[in-house]
Amino acid sequence: MKIVLLGSNGQLGREFKQFLKDKVELFSFTHKELDVLNLNSLKRNFRKIHPDVVINCAAYTKVDKAEEEQDLAYKVNTIGPKNTSYAAYKVKAKVVYFSTDYVFDGRKGTPYTEFDSPNPLSVYGKSKLFGEYFTKEFNPNHLILRISWLYGIHGNNFVKTIIKLSRKNKALNIVNDQCGTPTYASDVVHQTWRLLENDRVGLYHCSNDGETTWFEFAKEIISNLNLKSEILPIKTEDYPTMTERPHYSVLENYLLKLEGLNIMRKWSEGLKDFIVKYKNELLNE
Repeated sequence: MKIVLLGSNGQLGREFKQFLKDKVELFSFTHKELDVLNLNSLKRNFRKIHPDVVINCAAYTKVDKAEEEQDLAYKVNTIGPKNTSYAAYKVKAKVVYFSTDYVFDGRKGTPYTEFDSPNPLSVYGKSKLFGEYFTKEFNPNHLILRISWLYGIHGNNFVKTIIKLSRKNKALNIVNDQCGTPTYASDVVHQTWRLLENDRVGLYHCSNDGETTWFEFAKEIISNLNLKSEILPIKTEDYPTMTERPHYSVLENYLLKLEGLNIMRKWSEGLKDFIVKYKNELLNE
Protein backbone atom coordinates (compact mmCIF):
# COMPACT_ATOMS: atom_id res chain seq x y z
CA MET A 1 0.00 0.00 0.00
CA LYS A 2 1.25 3.49 -0.89
CA ILE A 3 0.29 6.22 1.56
CA VAL A 4 0.89 9.96 1.38
CA LEU A 5 0.95 11.64 4.79
CA LEU A 6 0.40 15.41 4.92
CA GLY A 7 1.18 17.50 7.99
CA SER A 8 3.73 14.93 9.13
CA ASN A 9 5.31 17.22 11.71
CA GLY A 10 2.18 17.75 13.80
CA GLN A 11 0.99 15.88 16.88
CA LEU A 12 -1.06 13.32 14.96
CA GLY A 13 1.11 13.36 11.85
CA ARG A 14 4.24 12.35 13.75
CA GLU A 15 2.32 9.52 15.40
CA PHE A 16 1.21 8.24 11.98
CA LYS A 17 4.71 8.55 10.56
CA GLN A 18 6.16 6.42 13.34
CA PHE A 19 3.40 3.80 13.05
CA LEU A 20 3.32 3.50 9.25
CA LYS A 21 7.02 3.62 8.37
CA ASP A 22 7.49 -0.18 8.50
CA LYS A 23 3.99 -1.13 7.30
CA VAL A 24 3.52 0.66 3.98
CA GLU A 25 5.35 2.55 1.28
CA LEU A 26 5.14 5.91 3.01
CA PHE A 27 5.60 9.36 1.49
CA SER A 28 5.42 11.92 4.30
CA PHE A 29 5.42 15.68 3.88
CA THR A 30 5.59 18.54 6.36
CA HIS A 31 3.67 21.76 5.70
CA LYS A 32 6.81 23.33 4.24
CA GLU A 33 7.47 20.38 1.93
CA LEU A 34 3.92 20.12 0.56
CA ASP A 35 1.35 22.79 1.36
CA VAL A 36 -2.33 21.75 1.33
CA LEU A 37 -3.15 25.24 0.05
CA ASN A 38 -1.19 24.63 -3.16
CA LEU A 39 -3.56 22.56 -5.29
CA ASN A 40 -1.24 22.36 -8.29
CA SER A 41 1.60 21.07 -6.14
CA LEU A 42 -0.70 18.48 -4.54
CA LYS A 43 -1.88 17.24 -7.93
CA ARG A 44 1.64 17.14 -9.32
CA ASN A 45 3.03 15.16 -6.38
CA PHE A 46 0.07 12.78 -6.25
CA ARG A 47 0.41 12.05 -9.96
CA LYS A 48 4.06 11.26 -9.42
CA ILE A 49 3.47 8.98 -6.38
CA HIS A 50 0.04 7.60 -7.29
CA PRO A 51 -0.91 6.75 -3.68
CA ASP A 52 -3.68 4.41 -2.56
CA VAL A 53 -4.43 6.60 0.47
CA VAL A 54 -3.82 10.23 1.38
CA ILE A 55 -3.90 10.99 5.12
CA ASN A 56 -4.43 14.68 5.78
CA CYS A 57 -3.09 15.64 9.20
CA ALA A 58 -2.51 19.28 8.25
CA ALA A 59 -4.64 21.46 10.51
CA TYR A 60 -5.02 24.83 12.20
CA THR A 61 -5.66 23.92 15.86
CA LYS A 62 -5.46 27.21 17.81
CA VAL A 63 -9.08 27.37 18.98
CA ASP A 64 -8.93 30.87 20.49
CA LYS A 65 -6.56 32.39 17.96
CA ALA A 66 -8.90 31.29 15.16
CA GLU A 67 -11.32 34.04 16.20
CA GLU A 68 -8.65 36.60 15.23
CA GLU A 69 -7.17 34.62 12.33
CA GLN A 70 -10.40 33.55 10.62
CA ASP A 71 -8.97 33.63 7.12
CA LEU A 72 -6.02 31.43 8.05
CA ALA A 73 -8.23 28.99 9.97
CA TYR A 74 -10.64 28.61 7.04
CA LYS A 75 -7.79 28.31 4.56
CA VAL A 76 -6.01 25.49 6.41
CA ASN A 77 -9.06 23.66 7.79
CA THR A 78 -11.45 24.12 4.86
CA ILE A 79 -9.64 25.00 1.64
CA GLY A 80 -6.78 22.64 2.51
CA PRO A 81 -9.08 19.60 2.85
CA LYS A 82 -10.92 20.63 -0.31
CA ASN A 83 -7.67 20.69 -2.29
CA THR A 84 -6.43 17.46 -0.72
CA SER A 85 -9.68 15.62 -1.36
CA TYR A 86 -9.87 16.70 -5.00
CA ALA A 87 -6.19 15.94 -5.70
CA ALA A 88 -6.66 12.47 -4.15
CA TYR A 89 -9.79 11.92 -6.25
CA LYS A 90 -7.84 12.74 -9.42
CA VAL A 91 -5.51 9.78 -8.78
CA LYS A 92 -8.29 7.49 -7.41
CA ALA A 93 -6.93 7.57 -3.83
CA LYS A 94 -8.87 7.40 -0.59
CA VAL A 95 -8.60 10.58 1.48
CA VAL A 96 -8.55 10.62 5.29
CA TYR A 97 -9.51 13.77 7.21
CA PHE A 98 -9.63 14.43 10.96
CA SER A 99 -12.37 16.61 12.42
CA THR A 100 -13.34 17.55 15.96
CA ASP A 101 -15.93 17.34 18.74
CA TYR A 102 -16.16 21.14 18.47
CA VAL A 103 -18.51 20.77 15.49
CA PHE A 104 -21.23 20.35 18.16
CA ASP A 105 -22.69 23.05 20.41
CA GLY A 106 -22.72 20.92 23.57
CA ARG A 107 -26.39 21.45 24.37
CA LYS A 108 -27.51 17.84 23.90
CA GLY A 109 -26.21 16.68 27.26
CA THR A 110 -25.67 13.07 26.16
CA PRO A 111 -22.98 11.61 23.88
CA TYR A 112 -23.10 12.73 20.25
CA THR A 113 -23.36 10.10 17.53
CA GLU A 114 -22.68 10.46 13.82
CA PHE A 115 -26.43 11.01 13.33
CA ASP A 116 -26.57 14.20 15.39
CA SER A 117 -26.63 17.54 13.58
CA PRO A 118 -23.53 19.71 14.02
CA ASN A 119 -23.82 23.30 15.23
CA PRO A 120 -20.35 24.69 15.92
CA LEU A 121 -19.96 27.66 18.28
CA SER A 122 -16.52 28.84 17.13
CA VAL A 123 -14.61 29.73 13.99
CA TYR A 124 -12.42 26.71 14.66
CA GLY A 125 -15.43 24.39 14.85
CA LYS A 126 -16.98 25.89 11.72
CA SER A 127 -13.74 25.64 9.76
CA LYS A 128 -13.38 21.95 10.65
CA LEU A 129 -17.01 21.22 9.81
CA PHE A 130 -16.68 22.77 6.36
CA GLY A 131 -13.47 20.76 5.97
CA GLU A 132 -15.69 17.70 6.45
CA TYR A 133 -18.17 18.92 3.87
CA PHE A 134 -15.52 19.63 1.24
CA THR A 135 -13.71 16.35 1.88
CA LYS A 136 -16.99 14.49 1.19
CA GLU A 137 -17.97 16.64 -1.76
CA PHE A 138 -14.80 16.25 -3.78
CA ASN A 139 -14.01 12.57 -3.19
CA PRO A 140 -16.58 9.81 -2.56
CA ASN A 141 -13.74 7.58 -1.33
CA HIS A 142 -13.31 9.45 1.95
CA LEU A 143 -12.78 8.59 5.58
CA ILE A 144 -13.61 11.33 8.10
CA LEU A 145 -12.81 10.78 11.77
CA ARG A 146 -14.00 13.14 14.50
CA ILE A 147 -11.64 13.13 17.49
CA SER A 148 -11.66 14.95 20.83
CA TRP A 149 -9.26 16.36 23.43
CA LEU A 150 -6.25 14.88 21.67
CA TYR A 151 -2.94 14.32 23.44
CA GLY A 152 0.26 12.41 22.71
CA ILE A 153 4.02 12.57 23.04
CA HIS A 154 4.43 14.99 20.12
CA GLY A 155 3.50 18.66 20.07
CA ASN A 156 1.66 20.66 22.72
CA ASN A 157 -1.38 19.33 24.54
CA PHE A 158 -3.23 19.42 27.87
CA VAL A 159 -1.17 16.67 29.50
CA LYS A 160 2.09 18.49 28.84
CA THR A 161 0.57 21.82 29.92
CA ILE A 162 -0.50 20.39 33.29
CA ILE A 163 2.97 18.95 33.85
CA LYS A 164 4.63 22.30 33.07
CA LEU A 165 2.22 24.26 35.27
CA SER A 166 2.62 21.83 38.15
CA ARG A 167 6.36 22.57 38.28
CA LYS A 168 5.67 26.24 38.99
CA ASN A 169 2.44 26.19 40.99
CA LYS A 170 1.32 24.50 44.19
CA ALA A 171 -2.32 24.77 43.06
CA LEU A 172 -3.90 24.79 39.59
CA ASN A 173 -7.37 26.15 38.80
CA ILE A 174 -8.97 23.92 36.15
CA VAL A 175 -12.40 24.20 34.50
CA ASN A 176 -14.86 21.62 35.84
CA ASP A 177 -18.00 22.32 33.80
CA GLN A 178 -16.80 21.32 30.33
CA CYS A 179 -17.22 17.61 29.65
CA GLY A 180 -15.55 15.57 26.91
CA THR A 181 -13.25 12.62 26.27
CA PRO A 182 -9.44 12.76 26.36
CA THR A 183 -8.15 10.79 23.37
CA TYR A 184 -4.69 9.27 22.97
CA ALA A 185 -3.18 9.99 19.54
CA SER A 186 -1.70 6.49 19.30
CA ASP A 187 -5.18 4.97 19.72
CA VAL A 188 -6.51 7.16 16.89
CA VAL A 189 -3.72 5.92 14.64
CA HIS A 190 -4.47 2.27 15.40
CA GLN A 191 -8.21 2.78 14.85
CA THR A 192 -7.58 4.56 11.55
CA TRP A 193 -5.35 1.71 10.41
CA ARG A 194 -8.09 -0.81 11.19
CA LEU A 195 -10.54 1.16 9.05
CA LEU A 196 -8.04 1.37 6.21
CA GLU A 197 -7.35 -2.37 6.39
CA ASN A 198 -11.09 -2.97 6.10
CA ASP A 199 -11.46 -0.43 3.26
CA ARG A 200 -14.16 1.57 5.04
CA VAL A 201 -15.51 4.94 3.93
CA GLY A 202 -17.65 7.63 5.50
CA LEU A 203 -17.87 9.53 8.77
CA TYR A 204 -16.93 7.97 12.12
CA HIS A 205 -16.53 9.23 15.66
CA CYS A 206 -13.13 8.16 16.99
CA SER A 207 -12.53 9.09 20.60
CA ASN A 208 -11.54 7.05 23.60
CA ASP A 209 -14.44 5.71 25.65
CA GLY A 210 -16.13 7.43 28.61
CA GLU A 211 -16.31 11.05 29.66
CA THR A 212 -14.72 13.46 32.12
CA THR A 213 -14.07 17.16 32.75
CA TRP A 214 -10.83 19.09 32.30
CA PHE A 215 -10.61 19.20 36.12
CA GLU A 216 -10.93 15.43 36.51
CA PHE A 217 -8.55 14.89 33.57
CA ALA A 218 -5.96 17.09 35.27
CA LYS A 219 -6.39 15.22 38.57
CA GLU A 220 -5.78 11.93 36.75
CA ILE A 221 -2.61 13.29 35.14
CA ILE A 222 -1.28 14.52 38.49
CA SER A 223 -2.15 11.22 40.18
CA ASN A 224 -0.55 9.02 37.51
CA LEU A 225 2.68 11.02 37.62
CA ASN A 226 2.73 11.43 41.43
CA LEU A 227 2.99 15.21 41.09
CA LYS A 228 2.30 17.44 44.08
CA SER A 229 0.13 20.27 42.76
CA GLU A 230 -3.40 20.57 44.10
CA ILE A 231 -6.09 20.73 41.41
CA LEU A 232 -8.94 23.13 42.18
CA PRO A 233 -12.25 23.22 40.23
CA ILE A 234 -13.48 26.44 38.66
CA LYS A 235 -16.32 27.38 36.29
CA THR A 236 -15.86 28.35 32.64
CA GLU A 237 -16.92 31.90 33.50
CA ASP A 238 -13.98 32.12 35.90
CA TYR A 239 -11.55 31.37 33.08
CA PRO A 240 -12.70 33.55 30.16
CA THR A 241 -11.37 32.76 26.69
CA MET A 242 -11.80 34.36 23.29
CA THR A 243 -14.19 31.72 22.01
CA GLU A 244 -17.18 29.82 23.34
CA ARG A 245 -16.55 26.13 23.87
CA PRO A 246 -19.21 23.40 24.08
CA HIS A 247 -19.96 22.44 27.69
CA TYR A 248 -20.61 18.84 26.65
CA SER A 249 -18.87 17.40 23.60
CA VAL A 250 -18.58 13.68 24.35
CA LEU A 251 -18.44 11.60 21.17
CA GLU A 252 -20.02 8.16 20.94
CA ASN A 253 -18.23 5.85 18.47
CA TYR A 254 -21.62 4.59 17.37
CA LEU A 255 -20.86 3.53 13.79
CA LEU A 256 -17.57 1.89 14.77
CA LYS A 257 -19.48 -0.18 17.31
CA LEU A 258 -22.33 -0.99 14.91
CA GLU A 259 -19.84 -2.25 12.34
CA GLY A 260 -17.81 -4.23 14.90
CA LEU A 261 -14.68 -2.17 14.29
CA ASN A 262 -14.30 -0.16 17.49
CA ILE A 263 -10.98 -0.70 19.27
CA MET A 264 -10.94 2.57 21.23
CA ARG A 265 -10.43 1.83 24.93
CA LYS A 266 -11.46 3.82 28.01
CA TRP A 267 -9.79 7.22 28.20
CA SER A 268 -8.30 6.48 31.64
CA GLU A 269 -6.64 3.30 30.30
CA GLY A 270 -5.18 5.19 27.36
CA LEU A 271 -3.81 7.88 29.67
CA LYS A 272 -2.19 5.33 32.01
CA ASP A 273 -0.57 3.55 29.08
CA PHE A 274 0.70 6.84 27.69
CA ILE A 275 2.23 7.90 31.00
CA VAL A 276 3.83 4.50 31.66
CA LYS A 277 5.39 4.55 28.19
CA TYR A 278 6.60 8.15 28.18
CA LYS A 279 6.98 9.07 31.87
CA ASN A 280 10.66 9.90 31.67
CA GLU A 281 10.28 11.99 28.53
CA LEU A 282 7.29 13.87 29.94
CA LEU A 283 9.01 14.73 33.22
CA ASN A 284 12.29 15.74 31.55
CA GLU A 285 10.91 17.95 28.77
